[in-house]
Amino acid sequence: MIAENISEKFGNITLFGDSIPKGYTTIGGKIEKIEENAVQILEKEYKISIENRSKYGITLHRLYERQVIEKYLEDSAGDPKRTVVFCIGGNDSDFDWKAVAASPLEAHESKTPLKLFRKELNELINKLQREGVKVAITTLPPVDSARFYETVICKIADGEQVLRFFDGDLTNISRCQEGYNLAIMETAAENGCKLIDIRSPFLMRRDYLHHYSDDGIHPNQNGHRIIAESVMQFIDALE
Repeated sequence: MIAENISEKFGNITLFGDSIPKGYTTIGGKIEKIEENAVQILEKEYKISIENRSKYGITLHRLYERQVIEKYLEDSAGDPKRTVVFCIGGNDSDFDWKAVAASPLEAHESKTPLKLFRKELNELINKLQREGVKVAITTLPPVDSARFYETVICKIADGEQVLRFFDGDLTNISRCQEGYNLAIMETAAENGCKLIDIRSPFLMRRDYLHHYSDDGIHPNQNGHRIIAESVMQFIDALE
């Protein structure tokens, strides 16, 4: 699909997301910006401009509380055609690992409880659609439980106590995130939003960990190419 057709179909595109769509990864334990991230690849491929309002560490709940979408609607009020893309939710599914380690036998919820995540995502979508904004949502890139536990959780909390909370099963990490991914998919379907699948292309690769940083959550340069190609397939399949 050529740039003119994209502009005609989507108008001005604004992206709300976290560190992944912002183009951050970790290299040797340090946060680094990827030279050519997925958003930049797409801008270059289709000769378009994407307003990237993504922020490192952001959650959907913070977007909701800080009325970020309301500010966007004010800023873009004069635009005749607007599209918002959400690529967010991974940080919402995360836990306060220090609190978990301090009381591993108690129940703990993710930073944004799943029920609240669904409610707030639905409300933000409805708010945008009432103002004539088209909404698209991406699925979540997968997380590798073992890498995330070893390189992130164990550096900020007592890993043995966190493992007690998991009843010895680290796959609780990826399964929890999968619950948020399913919530995204269901909410998109319920509201007639376009769903852009950037998750399956990773899951279907036997070598997908080669496309991730050593923290198990941030795709590396090769991973961003996979994300970009997934979005290209979605765009090129549109009529």
